[in-house]
Amino acid sequence: MLKRLFASRNNPCFANPSRWDTLVFDLSGNRLEITLPPQDYEFAEEDRGRQFNLFDHSLYKYNTEPDRNGHPAHGKGVSVPGILRRNWETYGAIWSPQHLGSLQCAAVICDTSRMPAKLNCFNPEQMERLLIHGLYYSKGPGFGDGDGSNEYHTPVNWQIRPLHSIDWIYYESWEYQPEWLKFTHANYGCHFVAWLAAPLFSDKYLLFSFSATGSLPAEPSNRVMRERIEGIIPSIKLSLSPAAQQQYAEAKRLFPNARYSQTRKPEAWKYYGSYREGDMSKGEKEHIFEGPCSPPPALD
Repeated sequence: MLKRLFASRNNPCFANPSRWDTLVFDLSGNRLEITLPPQDYEFAEEDRGRQFNLFDHSLYKYNTEPDRNGHPAHGKGVSVPGILRRNWETYGAIWSPQHLGSLQCAAVICDTSRMPAKLNCFNPEQMERLLIHGLYYSKGPGFGDGDGSNEYHTPVNWQIRPLHSIDWIYYESWEYQPEWLKFTHANYGCHFVAWLAAPLFSDKYLLFSFSATGSLPAEPSNRVMRERIEGIIPSIKLSLSPAAQQQYAEAKRLFPNARYSQTRKPEAWKYYGSYREGDMSKGEKEHIFEGPCSPPPALD
């Protein structure tokens, strides 16, 4: 209550419920546990169940079309709508009911069984390539319709985090202001996504995202977002099924020297070749982005 009483734009806060929820999921025998605050949002939380058959292909939306740059579809599937999504809002002065920012925690399953490159998620080096490849399509040049408005430094703060005997990969994506944009958007500097990933089976992995849309000034907003994220992450516990443990042991035997990178620099991706203002009298869009983007990162 005191946090809310003294909250402001320089000291934003989340609602502070007395009880957090512990959710337990059965992911084809893998047990996932997470403890997090109840949803604080204008819309009710959607109950997506607690048991999922990860080998049911109807669970996934697969990439089957060439990307916006004409590169062939890579075929990865992402569970839709995902297994978990919760939202929370940050608040300022107590006399202002309008929220300042929001944080969303979501979890999806990524299926690589239909990808042309058969990579093993239990091989750390191959799992890392899958994650960077996924970033290209979620926060890189492969995302969107080529409007050039969403550019990110990614991956940032790359870390390997052991959680309850499982190595998770943590990294972030930070939106930045493109060179062509003449005005500063209200959320630049306080809009980021923190990711957390771990293998589930040789062809499937679990991906958490913590999407923060903050408020200015950025520093106190980012601080409170990080505090909530870091309050949730230690509670995440993944226990592999006997089948998954067998696949993990086989990967250790086949790839005994494979290791995750301990650090990574952001990818130097090119989002477009050139920019010009469109001639709207000729039916063009307001912003025209031309020229090639960086190609998808190699998987082999």
